[in-house]
Amino acid sequence: MDHLSQRQLLQLLYEKDCYIQALEQQLEFSRQEVQLLKSQKQSIFIQNVSSDEDCNIDENSEPAISDSRVEQFQSSGQKIKLKAPLQNSNNFNISQFRQSTQQVRHKVLDYFDIQNATTNNERVNDEQLFDDLFILGLGSEQSNEPQVIYSYNQLKNQQQILSISKFILPDGCKPIVIPMSFSLEDINLMMNHNYHIDSPNCFVILTKQTEKQQLKYHICYRYNDFTVLSPQQVRFSKRAICFTTSKCLVDFYQQILIVILSQLKSMRSNLYSRTNNISLADSKYFDKNVAQICLRILSQLSQNNYPNFITINNQELKISENDNIQWGIPQLFKKLNSQSLIKIFLSCLIEKSIVFVSKSPYLSTAACLLCQKYLLKPFAWIHPIISNLPLENIVYLGSPVPIIAGLECNFSNLYSQGIINKFQNAIFINLDSKQQIQFGNTDQIPLLSAELMTYLLGRLDSYFQKCQSNHGNYSQCLQIFNQLFHARVIRNIPIEPIRQNTYQTPKAINKVLLDYERIAQKTLQNMGTVNSDQVIWKQFFQTQIFIQFIDQYYH
Repeated sequence: MDHLSQRQLLQLLYEKDCYIQALEQQLEFSRQEVQLLKSQKQSIFIQNVSSDEDCNIDENSEPAISDSRVEQFQSSGQKIKLKAPLQNSNNFNISQFRQSTQQVRHKVLDYFDIQNATTNNERVNDEQLFDDLFILGLGSEQSNEPQVIYSYNQLKNQQQILSISKFILPDGCKPIVIPMSFSLEDINLMMNHNYHIDSPNCFVILTKQTEKQQLKYHICYRYNDFTVLSPQQVRFSKRAICFTTSKCLVDFYQQILIVILSQLKSMRSNLYSRTNNISLADSKYFDKNVAQICLRILSQLSQNNYPNFITINNQELKISENDNIQWGIPQLFKKLNSQSLIKIFLSCLIEKSIVFVSKSPYLSTAACLLCQKYLLKPFAWIHPIISNLPLENIVYLGSPVPIIAGLECNFSNLYSQGIINKFQNAIFINLDSKQQIQFGNTDQIPLLSAELMTYLLGRLDSYFQKCQSNHGNYSQCLQIFNQLFHARVIRNIPIEPIRQNTYQTPKAINKVLLDYERIAQKTLQNMGTVNSDQVIWKQFFQTQIFIQFIDQYYH
């Protein structure tokens, strides 16, 4: 046990607790074992109230069920199947099993110096662990705008939460109400199928309002919520649960969110399974109890010196490079098609100024970040990016330095005011068009050869069809451009650096400047592209994007 890592010890403790909870559920639902173990269960609940809390057992709530230990509820809602079923379950000593688990738990608590959870759910020292934990969801039937369902710090961060709520739920929380005419077993089955955590909906948003303020991480899970409105209707709506923290312990906070959501899911399953008349179920039950659940879990995680999850097991945990913008890209791909994405790619490739016009700043911001981080990989856009450019500062587009900007206004107004024609070197893109996105100054976008255009369209079209059903497939579209760079450009860059011809001693030859023009010529020669494609690649090889990459490539 002493040789186990910190994280392994926590996982071991959590799995043993979940295994005990599964046994409690089995005892509760099995009529035969209730009679045999009734006296034993009563003694446990009477004499070991504090130990119940250690195992996440509460008389007013239901324990979480670990997916690693317990299979999904049967449709009848009466039994749980264990992947590791008990042998001779009638002779199983629950008290001894609890005692051994408590010994392991105390050892882990001593190892981490974790404070024990109290019966009154004292608040965690949030200055050490996190700034806030909040849940966004449907507030009222009249508005689809996300509202704060729960906030750990209540009124302190309400305005800040609402300011980023549309980044978390860009489409709002518009509910879907469908008629319900199935049995209780079908409700339970449908509930477990629709209440889920979707991996593309796990993301991180970074915010920093001023230079003096600390960088904040908003670690979020977006999920579908299920509510029975009446015996005839059921409602599905989007929700999101998020941590706000200044600490880059993303994996750690994600695990906490999973525990909280599994608690809610378990409570929901047991509520509907025990309710004979569905109309008697309280539809606000989960909102009323979410504070209690969160406080209990967070109090168990409270500690004086929490472990450094960044260097655990000699491995660094870091934010995935696409997590901070994953919230916006799927929404943006609803507006795009293969041809429009290729046009945006070519505009970035030759360092044209690009202006994304939309009445939604969240959509234009996602488009700006798409150009900055995705389209040019493994190259990178090195010029200014202004995600929300005020209209009065439109003169910045006249700068000789290329700019990617988002403009919050109406596209037709730009045409009527002559702004698009004024900045001929900038490409304006209307993201609010209902059919397909519109381009202004299209004559500035270079043309590709029929061969390369056919290649890109052929590969992108198939992926865009998948994106219509699952917007998480957008990453496959973006990988096509990355593969294009590797196949056409990077593999043809000269292995040895070509330097300028100057009279230098052998010792000083490494300090001689690179000859970018000759490197570009040699690369183009190795590519052997058709004449029509040489034009665009020649333009790309003259950009600062390519020059910076060459510097890094040889150094």
